[in-house]
Amino acid sequence: MYIENGGGGTQPAAMPEAGKMMGSIGRFSAAAAAGKVSIDPESAESMARKIDAIAVRAKDRRRRVDQLDQDVPLGSSPVALQMSAQTRLSAAGTPQSAKENLELYIEALTELAAAIRASARRTQAADEQTAAEFNRLGGDEA
Repeated sequence: MYIENGGGGTQPAAMPEAGKMMGSIGRFSAAAAAGKVSIDPESAESMARKIDAIAVRAKDRRRRVDQLDQDVPLGSSPVALQMSAQTRLSAAGTPQSAKENLELYIEALTELAAAIRASARRTQAADEQTAAEFNRLGGDEA
């Protein structure tokens, strides 16, 4: 895989916990959209399948977190009730919760796999166009 260095660029806004990952994927996606990424179609599909598999595992984890979006029966004391509420908030009740972070992660993985596949299609089209041009030029000299 080859990525042209265009310099500059902005990093997409994301939660601090996911900012680095989202920024890297955002930069790659922008480079791919601009046609600055060259990648072999077979390698691209292999990478994209691996990323899809990671997204499937993340979706499974999100389903497990959904199970925690309920009160946890830890008892009836004030401390137990507070712990139950905090567990629920950590799992799925705030923008920084595990569920929200998993949603961002799944979205980023899906975007990355799509960008890789799109880059491979562009690379293949450019290679075919170049080959056709070489054939045309070679035919003109005959």
